Amino acid sequence: MIKAAFFDIDGTLLSFKTHKLAASTKQALIELRRRGVKCVIASGRPEYQLPPCIRYGFEGFGRFDAYVTSTGSCCYDAEGTYFETPIPDSDVKTIVGQVDDGLYDVLVLEKDHAYVNRYSPAIREVEKNAGLCYDQGDVHDALGAHVLQFCAFLPPKDEHIVTDATTGVLTTRWCDYFCDVVPANSSKPAGIRATLERYGISAEETIAFGDGGNDASMLRMCGIGVAMGNASPEALAAADYVTDDVDHDGVAKALEHFGLL
Repeated sequence: MIKAAFFDIDGTLLSFKTHKLAASTKQALIELRRRGVKCVIASGRPEYQLPPCIRYGFEGFGRFDAYVTSTGSCCYDAEGTYFETPIPDSDVKTIVGQVDDGLYDVLVLEKDHAYVNRYSPAIREVEKNAGLCYDQGDVHDALGAHVLQFCAFLPPKDEHIVTDATTGVLTTRWCDYFCDVVPANSSKPAGIRATLERYGISAEETIAFGDGGNDASMLRMCGIGVAMGNASPEALAAADYVTDDVDHDGVAKALEHFGLL
C-alpha cells in the first residue's frame, strides 16, 4: 500500500516549456491525496525558488504535505523544519577559493536567499530552463553563512575539482551544466528518510517520480521509482517503471498504471 509519493519539480511536475502544472497532474495529485497518500516535494530548489503552485499549492489541493528542498538539506512541513544541515564552513571556504581562482562559477543557495557570482552563458541557460532569474552577489558573502547547497557550473569530467578538495560534501547532477554540491549527510534520499521517520512510513510504502541524475538515488530507495519519459540515462536506469514525458501526462499515466488513481 502506497502511503507517500515524492515528486521532483523541473521536468517531472513542471514542464520545461510552460513551467506550469498540467491539468492532468493537478487532478492526479488531488485524487492521490483523496486516497490518503501524502504528497511530498523532493527538489534541488530551496523554498524561496519554488514556483507559487508548488510553494503555496493550488485550488482543490492546497499545499503539499511536506517539502524536501535544497537536495535534502532542508526539509519542512506545516509544523516547521524537521531536518536541516549546512555545508561545513571549511568546505565553503574551499569552494569560494576555487571560484576566486576562476575554476568555475557558482550559484550559492543560503537559507533565505540565492545568488550567482556572475552571469555566464551556462547560468543564463539554466535560468531559462528553470524559469528563474538569479540575483548576482559577492561569493565571499558565503563565508560564515548558512549555505545549504552550491551549484558548481562545470562539466561532469571536471566534477572531481570539487570533490578532490573537499571533505564534507557530496555531488550529484541534474544536467550537464552544473553539479549540486550538498552536505555529505544530505541528499534527496536523506531528506526522504527524515520525512518517512517523521510520519512513520516505510520506504516500501512509497513511490517517487523524477527525471534527472540527481533523482536516481531517490528512485532506487523508494518502493516504486518512476522515471519520466524525458528522464536522463541515470534516472531511467534506476527506475522500476518509465512513464510518458512531462508534457504528455506522465505523472497521471504512471499513477493509473499502479492503480493509484
